[in-house]
Amino acid sequence: QTATVCVKNLVLCSTEKIKSPTSCNPWGDRIHLNSLQAVSAQQLALQSQQRERQRSARRDEVKKHQQAIVGFLEANRINFEEVDITMLEDQRLWMYRNIPEEKRPEKGNPLPPQIFNGDDYCGDYEDFFLSKEMNTVFSFLRLPPVKDSES
Repeated sequence: QTATVCVKNLVLCSTEKIKSPTSCNPWGDRIHLNSLQAVSAQQLALQSQQRERQRSARRDEVKKHQQAIVGFLEANRINFEEVDITMLEDQRLWMYRNIPEEKRPEKGNPLPPQIFNGDDYCGDYEDFFLSKEMNTVFSFLRLPPVKDSES
């Protein structure tokens, strides 16, 4: 048997070769090669738009995470250096090399923000967020605890 799937004007057959544009057309409509190409171009454009939306959403998420960390550090008067890894290739490579293996994704590179105290890896945004929830940010950042009179 042949499984047939119709996506708009494009018909795909899974088990037999298509000898002509109409050989796998159960509806009897003539499908021209141009309409197949147009659908393919539309699908490629849609896929491209979806990928761009995903990239944009990731960028927005990274930016929000960075702002949350910077906002916390500034509010608590913690000195820090913010490094823009998009502009500094050597810093980006240093970051990738210094993130522990267990914190690296299966595919690709770890996304910023990544937090270090000197050369010591502290963690990523999720680790920071958890430490904030548990009120252990100073130990997470490998900083001495703040006395109540200092805050």
